[in-house]
Amino acid sequence: METKIKDMPKIESPFIRKEIDGDYIVTDEINPGYDWVFEDESVMAIEKLHGTNVSIQIKDGVIVGIWNRTERLPFFNKGKKHIIEGLLNSFERGYMEFLGDGQHFGELIGKKVNGNPYKIEGHLWIPFSTFGQKHLRYKSWGKIQKISKHFQNGLKN
Repeated sequence: METKIKDMPKIESPFIRKEIDGDYIVTDEINPGYDWVFEDESVMAIEKLHGTNVSIQIKDGVIVGIWNRTERLPFFNKGKKHIIEGLLNSFERGYMEFLGDGQHFGELIGKKVNGNPYKIEGHLWIPFSTFGQKHLRYKSWGKIQKISKHFQNGLKN
């Protein structure tokens, strides 16, 4: 039986944005229905990477599928070699060690992705469920009572 592949859902901001002088500014006002973000202790704030979403499907400990959003990528694919390179680099760094069977989402960053704002050589796939939650999480999230205080001097890790 083949597993249905999902696209990474768009994560909406819990904060209301307002247009001020032609720019969209995030306010400390909470969008209706998003109170749970600040009440549920399991919620975490994680740094948003500026890359492209890539997921892998693992079965019996082997990667059996690679996806860029909902586009399945064959391993040998002209023009997409950088994605395979990013996955191999992630594997070599140990970022995939704790990924079990199923679909795993991550962000591919590097030279050929969104102008490479991180100025890294090559490419790297950052899995959300392991590396992202461990290393990109804001440790101060949830420890400040009033959310506006969280932003008054910028987010602190």
